[in-house]
Amino acid sequence: MPSLAAFHPQVVHFVVALITVGVLFRWLALWRRAAWLSPAALALVGLGTMASLVAVRSGSDAHGPVERVPGTRPAVVAHEEWGERARNAFLLLLAIEAVAATLAARQYAAARSVQIAAAVAGLVAVGVLYRAGDLGGRLVYGYAGGVAVHTG
Repeated sequence: MPSLAAFHPQVVHFVVALITVGVLFRWLALWRRAAWLSPAALALVGLGTMASLVAVRSGSDAHGPVERVPGTRPAVVAHEEWGERARNAFLLLLAIEAVAATLAARQYAAARSVQIAAAVAGLVAVGVLYRAGDLGGRLVYGYAGGVAVHTG
């Protein structure tokens, strides 16, 4: 399989946008009765989670070239660990969103409680995403890590 390292910056920006807007829609769905908000939250979190799988893969592919920049190994490892935590948080969030959607479709009273759990889990997931992104930004701007991916 070809290396996805060069696509890592683009893919992670999709993750940031999709997950963040999906979590925002989940919170809005708790306060507004717009029928489209909950399905949109589920769809965006699902797409963002799928993109996070690609982001982790592309980040793993970029790992070697970036580590060749002197002094970057600890920063690369920290970013990689937080990226994997973010992916795992999104997988859990997607599972909660799917349960909420299933309960809502069957009109169970517990759907509202699970939607609230999804909103809270979404905030945690965005917090983990923020930390992973901050560490990635430090790699790019503090060590010129992105240059290593393109030039080797």
